Amino acid sequence: MLRKIEKINKELKPKILVIDDELDLLKFFERILSYDEYTIITACDGPKGIKKNEEYDPDLIILDLKMPGMQGVEVLKNIRKVDKDVIVIILTGYGDAESIREAVDLNVYEYISKPTTLEMIKSVIKEALASNEIKKDE
Repeated sequence: MLRKIEKINKELKPKILVIDDELDLLKFFERILSYDEYTIITACDGPKGIKKNEEYDPDLIILDLKMPGMQGVEVLKNIRKVDKDVIVIILTGYGDAESIREAVDLNVYEYISKPTTLEMIKSVIKEALASNEIKKDE
């Protein structure tokens, strides 16, 4: 019975997909944000992130722009082909004007530059998920 309750609770938690090539950052998000009532899914590159988006249907994606192989904007273009409404937060240390424009054109909720604070990230996540709930209720 307890396992059933845990499974139901996990399914009710908002799912956040973090796509970043920095493994330490992925582990950090898994450890810290899972305490905040979120289910964290991670992907260490763009193709894995695209696949996990389709597999898990997250409520929110935190996406790095500069990754080896497939850049974040290309990942986001692929995600938008199958999911136009998922909330996306860009978290990057290497933003340039062109990538910012492309990201905005692809309906990004927020663009956060590294380094940042955990409080800032948590605040943006809560705000984004709350605004999405308001849209669903309208």
